[in-house]
Amino acid sequence: MIRVFILLLLTVLLAPSSFGFFWNKKEKPSLFLSPNDPRAEIAYELPLVNHAVFKKLDRIYFLVYVPEGFKSDYIKYQIVKQDDKAHVGGYTRIRNKTCRVSDKNYYIDYFVIQEAGKYIIQIFDIENLHQWITFGHFRVVDE
Repeated sequence: MIRVFILLLLTVLLAPSSFGFFWNKKEKPSLFLSPNDPRAEIAYELPLVNHAVFKKLDRIYFLVYVPEGFKSDYIKYQIVKQDDKAHVGGYTRIRNKTCRVSDKNYYIDYFVIQEAGKYIIQIFDIENLHQWITFGHFRVVDE
């Protein structure tokens, strides 16, 4: 009887922590790329849809969402083109920009690409430039 009571007591005490291991998954940072301004989509409660193909010389908006919040007030985003003709391992850096984050959980900006090709955008915290927060792949095509 005592063994059953101890087993029941241990089950009650340990169950919430073991179930929390499975249920309390942390949200990961997200990156949304869109041809439309995400502020307008959020304002009109339209769903945010991630796009992967854009036309040359169009604005490419991006929204970075970090559920836990950014660790510092500045982030750096880097746009890299995947190119077989590049001199450094097949990658050419197109843009490298440091920006001040006005909101603790998200950042919205846009950029324009002038050449067709495959690209990667990487978002870094300014305090740790060795590990990206999030990244995304996209393609720019001729009209």
